[in-house]
Amino acid sequence: MINFIGKFPVKYFFTVILLFVIGAACKPKTPQRTFLKNKLIETMSVYLHKTLQPGVSFTIQDVSCFPEKAQRLFVCQFNVDIHYRGKDTSGIMLATISYDFDKVTRTK
Repeated sequence: MINFIGKFPVKYFFTVILLFVIGAACKPKTPQRTFLKNKLIETMSVYLHKTLQPGVSFTIQDVSCFPEKAQRLFVCQFNVDIHYRGKDTSGIMLATISYDFDKVTRTK
């Protein structure tokens, strides 16, 4: 009877370790997604600062993107507010951004 009771803690110990490993492996990757969104917004901001006319200011509100693995690109849709000489407008800009964040191509 003593051996039978003595084996239970070890059995429970391995069960707890197994549940911990499964729980750690299934942890959502939200910090990476947040980092990716912020990096895409930063890359598009740098691109817009280089290409827009002087005096135009903008605010990127949000970005939606998905990876295009075959071409190693992110296909992105940016919600942008643009201000110029007392007028403002909001719209959507579409762009592709390379995986290394060096090349930006506006598609619309």
